[in-house]
Amino acid sequence: MKNILLTAAICLLSIYRVQAQPNPQVIRTEPQTSDLFNVLEAMDVYIYHFDLKEFLNEKYKFTAYIDEYSPNKEPKRIYNNNLGNNIKSLSEIPEEHQKEFRKIKQIPEGKNEWENIKEISIYLRKQNDSVAAFTINIPEVLIANKRVPLQQLKTGNFSTYFYRPRPFKFNATEIKESLEIPLVLYASAWVDEKYKIIRFCGEKEIDPEMNAKILKHVPHYYIIGIKAEK
Repeated sequence: MKNILLTAAICLLSIYRVQAQPNPQVIRTEPQTSDLFNVLEAMDVYIYHFDLKEFLNEKYKFTAYIDEYSPNKEPKRIYNNNLGNNIKSLSEIPEEHQKEFRKIKQIPEGKNEWENIKEISIYLRKQNDSVAAFTINIPEVLIANKRVPLQQLKTGNFSTYFYRPRPFKFNATEIKESLEIPLVLYASAWVDEKYKIIRFCGEKEIDPEMNAKILKHVPHYYIIGIKAEK
């Protein structure tokens, strides 16, 4: 009898616990940073940011460039913009404006130089089906936009414009006189003739020597980079 009562009590307790558990529900949370990037990429918008502070040990003149690579053609430099020196001096500013400039740039008394180029951001987006827009942003120095044409892919009865970016790997390199540093590749997919499909697969980063296998397949691409000169 005691065993029966004990079993009944355990069953009732189990039923109570099951009934006491709240029903599952969806809980709304705040979007995360990753959500923001996912939305942008779904809209064909890509953002890259590069730190240039390690170059501040010396004075360099920086230039931003864009090169275009097309089948059976020599690479073509379609954009070349002098960004100025990464370190600048008050002596470059007219004397009557130096005091105000010292205040704006927060240059301590006794010093005449300030860090002018410390970082660079690159924004890539499709403006429409056949045109992409590149933005080069250096805070307090430059915001420049460049529109570039895209090439159409065709396979069977299907055609599209399909481009994706890949960042470059970076290796520490001695700069003797000047050095071109590729930052971002923006490349077309390609048609797999065997299966009649469009592909874009391969390395997630491109080596500076341009030996990446993906470059053997992409028919058209752009490289956005900077040049540092002593």
